[in-house]
Amino acid sequence: IFPNSDRNTAMERLLWAAVGAGVMWLWLRPKKIQLQQQASSIDGRSTVHDAGDSSKISFAQVQRHAHKAPDALEPELLAEQLSRNVLYFGEDGQKKLSDAFVIVVGLGGVGSHAAHMLARAGVGKLRLIDFDNVTLSSLNRHAVATRDDVGIPKVVACAQHFASVNPTCEVDVQVEMFTADMAEELLSGNPDLVIDAIDDVDTKVDLLVAANAKNFRVISSLGAATKSDPTRLLIGGFDDPVRDPLAAKLRWALRNRILNKEGDAKENTLKFKRAVSNIKVVYSCEEPQAKLAELTEDQKANPQAYGAVANFRIRTLPVLGTQPAIMGMAVAAYVLCELADKPFDPRKVEPVSHSYCHKAHNRLVQRESKVYKNKGNEEGSLPIADQLEVTHILEDVWKMKSAYRLERNRAATTNLCMTRFDRSKPALPFNVVLITESEAAWHEAETALTGTVPRMLIDSCEYSDLSLAEGHPRLRNPPALDMMQSVHAKLLEIERQWQGR
Repeated sequence: IFPNSDRNTAMERLLWAAVGAGVMWLWLRPKKIQLQQQASSIDGRSTVHDAGDSSKISFAQVQRHAHKAPDALEPELLAEQLSRNVLYFGEDGQKKLSDAFVIVVGLGGVGSHAAHMLARAGVGKLRLIDFDNVTLSSLNRHAVATRDDVGIPKVVACAQHFASVNPTCEVDVQVEMFTADMAEELLSGNPDLVIDAIDDVDTKVDLLVAANAKNFRVISSLGAATKSDPTRLLIGGFDDPVRDPLAAKLRWALRNRILNKEGDAKENTLKFKRAVSNIKVVYSCEEPQAKLAELTEDQKANPQAYGAVANFRIRTLPVLGTQPAIMGMAVAAYVLCELADKPFDPRKVEPVSHSYCHKAHNRLVQRESKVYKNKGNEEGSLPIADQLEVTHILEDVWKMKSAYRLERNRAATTNLCMTRFDRSKPALPFNVVLITESEAAWHEAETALTGTVPRMLIDSCEYSDLSLAEGHPRLRNPPALDMMQSVHAKLLEIERQWQGR
């Protein structure tokens, strides 16, 4: 075309590129039109409750979400969309996700991100429950809402977006505030898991009590507001959270709701453990980094006029949008892996600092020398766990809780020390218990009498049945026999693993 051969070659390449792009466009356009037609064919109307008056039923246009569309995607396209999931979970695991039913209560920062990822991952049915509408101030943390969604229910905004991502996901929209009176209806249908993403204590307690009555598994998100460090996020049991004001209030409120104050203390303890046994929590062990906004003069003068509903918090929580998003993703990861039968064992307590582990190791070495006359580094001495093994004992084996109680309370997490469980074995990870100083004094006195393990195990008796000689240490809160047997069994299992290394 041009006299210059180099320029001629360049123009030929440009023309061939243009021809190739045109061919690709002509090939892809029918596919795009087909998908748009399939998606639009399942637009429908869904019954939702009016947020302003929960007694009235109204119809709202909620596109492409109300009912599952069997032919919403060609099988090969859906298979490609979920192919990375299948590589991770396997065909059987992905099938379990497509058959699963999950209820999400609270579609704010945490709940919207959790529900969003469940829909993307191919979960078959979601029920979204929230009475609140999208506001401008919620856009800094909501997973899918835009300015166009301001003023509509959060659950509707989610449902509309999920339909454009995965039209095969059946989304049941409930524009309702969760209450004890509504629990039977809102928790109907035998869900595989319930996600609690509510930020009000009383409402959270209503949900947890109702879910416990039905024996449903629950994962509950705790305080995401006023925090920022994503590396401090943990997943644990209901008693694990520390430095979380919402967790403390929730434990107090739940105990008040379900326990008999006049009843037996031991019975109440067992009742509470049963009530929270199916609850996992996602929480941050970071100290709060900001305070609630102060009330304005108008709010102080007429506080009832400013709550979202009666008795709800009025003061505004500072929220860095990334924190609820990360927490929601953590919730979704836990739920997906549980549903697909590929669970992970999450870190349940804050990592122990290097300096704490160093001091704990030094105290163990000193105790070995003082109580057991074992120097560790001398010929003929029994080995002692090193600092790395001490870290494992503190974090992974006993999770910074007394082995005698395994509770996250002040009595079981302060003045902790390590000592041998069986006096005849070395102080290695399979024979070291983490207990309080007073418990250690009693334990060491007991093993000094037997030469091995405490008499409770040898005689299969409770602490109250022991005859304690003059000067023998006493325990104010002694371990039960079944707890002692559980500790022993756990250490024997660790020893078997240790020997098989």
